[in-house]
Amino acid sequence: MEALSWHKWLVDLRRYFHSHPELGFQEHKTSQKIREILEELEVKYHYPIAETGIVAFLEAENPGVTRAFRADMDALPIQEQNNVSYKSCHKGIMHACGHDGHITIALGIIKNLVENSWQKKGKGRILFFFQPAEEGGGGAAKMLDSGLWDNENLKAIYAFHMNPGLELGSVGIASGISNAASEMFEIKVIGSGGHGAHPHAATDTILAASNLIVQLNHIVSRSVNALDSAVISVGSIHAGQAPNILPSETVITGTIRSFRKKVKDVIHTRMYEICQGTEAAYNCKVELSISEGYPVLENDKNLVKLVKKIARRLLGRNAVREESPRMGSEDFAYFARKWPGVLIYLGCAFPDESTKRLLHSPYFDFDERVLDIGVKLGTEILLFHDSEN
Repeated sequence: MEALSWHKWLVDLRRYFHSHPELGFQEHKTSQKIREILEELEVKYHYPIAETGIVAFLEAENPGVTRAFRADMDALPIQEQNNVSYKSCHKGIMHACGHDGHITIALGIIKNLVENSWQKKGKGRILFFFQPAEEGGGGAAKMLDSGLWDNENLKAIYAFHMNPGLELGSVGIASGISNAASEMFEIKVIGSGGHGAHPHAATDTILAASNLIVQLNHIVSRSVNALDSAVISVGSIHAGQAPNILPSETVITGTIRSFRKKVKDVIHTRMYEICQGTEAAYNCKVELSISEGYPVLENDKNLVKLVKKIARRLLGRNAVREESPRMGSEDFAYFARKWPGVLIYLGCAFPDESTKRLLHSPYFDFDERVLDIGVKLGTEILLFHDSEN
């Protein structure tokens, strides 16, 4: 396929996915489109896995190692503000994290391998995980829970992630820890409530919750070692329905991010102590629940070296950026915990724009030339393993 028609195929496909976004475990049309393309390319696949997930697989005639590529499929509950021809046609749902690009690149790699007769020339097997529900649903864990790959000996698994903070043609890779572990918490402050004109006769759960939130924000700065990293953020607070009523319940929700179990334990202990102190200080009941999110994502150091070497050869010696660990979490961590893995950030910024289109922003978009770069880089990384026994 000529370069221009190849690029158009990628762009048209990406724009289809972008204009038809679907939330986690609801990616039915997305999944259908992927399966249509796989069938056109005569590529075998397993479906459904974790409700809407797909695993496509290419098998070469020659024996060799098995490796894999992950592409997440879900969108976010965001109303798109971009004025483009491929704008989301689903109200309140948008591909604001580049997953439409990840799917397109994965399908482009498959098409590239098939059209170049990899099944006859190559070695081993390549799996492509089209994963649902990365944005909080833990789709990666649910795909692995299917048990289909319990005994699969993968040499490596790779994933791309768009990064609008990097210029087009560059890639970012963390040499060790890439992304933090995440947890969610909910705190219920419960009291008697009462009349706003007589606070002395009531329990003011809003006041108690407000002080509790301030205390939570002291944990990282005063209880966590300054040389460690952690985040505690309150994302919502719900209470009351009228200006003259002190509500009997106030509910706080938020997230915790950390890299080390020791830090996580300190945070949990201090949160429970603060909740107990709030009970005593404000004569109320405080219920704290913490639920586990995604684990820490740590890149395999040997694969990092390999990817850097290939990226420098394809994109230039100065194209590789050393990424610092991020407080954002990624459920690719489940794959990287089971098999050697590496998450690679693709620079996708528009060169003529001074303002970056941030991830999870209603204005997020990317320079579509990154699709060609992703296919080229992903193909070369996967082909490297043909030389391994």
